[in-house]
Amino acid sequence: MQSEVWQQRVLIFSIACHLVLLWRLWSQNIARVYLALTLFLGAETLQNIIILPVRPRSTLYGWIYVFSTPILWIVAYLVVLELYRLILEDYPGIASVGRKAVSWSMGLALVVSGLYAIPDLRAATGRFPILHFYYIAERSIVLGLLLFLVLIQLFLFRYRLRLSPNRMIYATGYALYFGVGVAQDIIYTALGIRVVYTFDLWIVVAAGAILLGGAALLSRKGEVKVQLEQTDSSDRARLQQQLVDINRMLSRAARGRG
Repeated sequence: MQSEVWQQRVLIFSIACHLVLLWRLWSQNIARVYLALTLFLGAETLQNIIILPVRPRSTLYGWIYVFSTPILWIVAYLVVLELYRLILEDYPGIASVGRKAVSWSMGLALVVSGLYAIPDLRAATGRFPILHFYYIAERSIVLGLLLFLVLIQLFLFRYRLRLSPNRMIYATGYALYFGVGVAQDIIYTALGIRVVYTFDLWIVVAAGAILLGGAALLSRKGEVKVQLEQTDSSDRARLQQQLVDINRMLSRAARGRG
């Protein structure tokens, strides 16, 4: 009973963190700029509000999870596509390839998850055997999205793109947020349902802290691109030329297929 009380309190904290970041996006007039992020935060907030009065591990709780989780998968996928578009807006050829890679990888993850889970579903026991598939699919999707978010970070580090502070915060913060989600799945798999709740509460608190950090850092002024110093300008020019050449090659390839 005591654990359920703490779980409810932490869920209320998570809802509050989501609402604070949503308010920040709207108050700074950047919600439309980051539309997929706004939708993702709204979807998670709505899910948390719906399950707040529901007793954990109840039938209703299970049905809510079954129907709402795929929606979150779709919106999370849209966020990654949005990040590729925003970060690579000056290189549409590279951005297009990145978005296609994300789409194909997510589709493949769902197929592989289904093939892996179907044999276990036949032998699964309990009230919601279908949740076994959900856990496998969610882990695959979250890991896949996290991989592409890490690739974005490596791309930014390698080519030192000139981005606005908001977009840097968006890319890094969302990667951290998904990293926390992956940690939650790993703990669940390694420790099991009996001992996962204590760790789960701390993970939700950490995720809420990331959202509050985003609310504190994102602003309308942060939409202005950072002006880089002129030191090592030759190296930057070389990296920029590499990006231009790659983008031109991919754009030509796309037009050739069209």
